[in-house]
Amino acid sequence: MESKGLRLKLREHVYQIFTDQLMIVLALILIPAIFLPFFFTFSQFMLAFIKVVRSAILLMFILEYFLKLYVADSRKAYATDPWHVIDLLIVILAVTDFIPWTPLGGIGRTSPLLRLLRISRTFAVAGRTVKRAVPLRPAKKITPPVSRMKINILMDGRIIKGTAKEDIAGYIAAPGHTWIDLQEVSEPDIDFVCDILKIPKVVLESKIIKESYPKIDFFKNLITIFIRDLKLQSDGADIRDVSILRNNILITWANNYIVTISSEKSELFDLISDGLEVKDEDFFARILYSIFSRKINDYEEIVRSMEQNITALEELPVGQMHPFLERSFFFKKEIQKIHSNLLHFKQLVGTIRTRKILPGMKDEYPSLFGILYDESVYLSETADTIRNNLISLIDLRINTVSVGLSRVMRILAVITSLGLIPSIISGLFGENLIDSPYQVRLSEIFFLELSMMLLTAYAFYRRGWLR
Repeated sequence: MESKGLRLKLREHVYQIFTDQLMIVLALILIPAIFLPFFFTFSQFMLAFIKVVRSAILLMFILEYFLKLYVADSRKAYATDPWHVIDLLIVILAVTDFIPWTPLGGIGRTSPLLRLLRISRTFAVAGRTVKRAVPLRPAKKITPPVSRMKINILMDGRIIKGTAKEDIAGYIAAPGHTWIDLQEVSEPDIDFVCDILKIPKVVLESKIIKESYPKIDFFKNLITIFIRDLKLQSDGADIRDVSILRNNILITWANNYIVTISSEKSELFDLISDGLEVKDEDFFARILYSIFSRKINDYEEIVRSMEQNITALEELPVGQMHPFLERSFFFKKEIQKIHSNLLHFKQLVGTIRTRKILPGMKDEYPSLFGILYDESVYLSETADTIRNNLISLIDLRINTVSVGLSRVMRILAVITSLGLIPSIISGLFGENLIDSPYQVRLSEIFFLELSMMLLTAYAFYRRGWLR
């Protein structure tokens, strides 16, 4: 027990000292230290230095192997591991360098067999290095999917939460109008929901499980409306601080019941059903209007947050390009999604107000949906304006930086051109004028260079490169 306790105490220190990163670095140093003397001629001092480095690294391998063997839970399992066998091979080959009276040590350093063993040591070290550099990935535990579906019912003014799946058929067959709300529907629930509600499986999978866009689908016995339930969870001046909850919702109805199916937890049922008073003849229209009205309010909050973020981007100093480009990248991606959703959402509301899907709704509802349509048009245009402003702002920043870089390049071109004049003339006349065939003085050369440089600078000034 005492020995085991000591090993547990030492294990943490051993693994902290002899880390895989340290041994990888030492192995990478050892490989050229073994091979370089075979291909290059070094001085005695350099050969002695390489020998010291090689010996120190091999000692580290020896210490690592025996210390980790000592602190291992099962020394037999540690010693029989294939990679630890390679570690042992490195240790055995290292003994030939440290113990001259071994059979291999007596062969001599120039022996072809010993060189072959050193090369095999190199490959062993390289293989162990690869093993250390590529950590083992833990095997993923495959767990069967579990149903998390929550069922809420609104029937005859009563709200029933936590209904069992087996009771849905009874609520569908009951007289009167019923709202069935299914939340957190996942793959294990698809077959059950399709069977009980007579919805094609491909439709439910494409809307709830996979990515889709808001639209209305007409089938023989039912109509489905798919919308994205977007809700602003947290606001912020930086677009990366803005958190938007995304949820897929499918709405369908037949005979006397309406069903809302969502892939995540949704607040729509609680917000709408509380205090909802509807008559049988406008049951479907009232619930649809309440859902779309809530979504209009959520989109308004999101678009308002986007407007605040575009204003914050406009106020960033021109010189701060890195934060601007990073933030504008996230912003452009988010606003593109919002604009696309609003565009399809607007088409949905426009179709509903024409009585195509609810021909029997009262005359007041087309006008109410018309108001929602006008608001959705405004939000869609606002999102499009924000997107266009962002693109214009990005172009302005890039052009501003390009102009600044162009000015710097022009100044560098002017300096280079002015520097060429004395370089060329000095090259033609040489470093001095002694024994030169040209009858010219140094002061005259200096005056000529200065004059040409001033004329060149004036030419650049006239072209506006120095302004």
